[in-house]
Amino acid sequence: ELQAPFRRLQQVAKDVATVMRDCKLDVDPDEYASSFQPGLMEVVYQWCRGASFAEVCKIAPTTFEGSIIRAMRRLEELIRQLAAAAKSIGNESLQQKFDGAIELIKRDIVFAASLYL
Repeated sequence: ELQAPFRRLQQVAKDVATVMRDCKLDVDPDEYASSFQPGLMEVVYQWCRGASFAEVCKIAPTTFEGSIIRAMRRLEELIRQLAAAAKSIGNESLQQKFDGAIELIKRDIVFAASLYL
């Protein structure tokens, strides 16, 4: 289900790297695109669909729970920055999409203030 979006992501990354190279930056577009890994895509996708933390941990059994939490918190921060960028250029529709994504990600134990409650 996520293979097509991941291929699209890699193509966009390759296009970005091509522009970077055209701007005289030392980057190989193929190498840059292949640096994107889908390791936690399914975990985040299922989390956003409402799966419990225990369920998403089963999807990636070799990944530590703390690594999943850290990745989701970093993703939320990135999306928050993208929402702010969309707002600053006046793209309200894009900002709303980013805000909606934040609402899907930011819940439960992943964003608890402390795990030692």
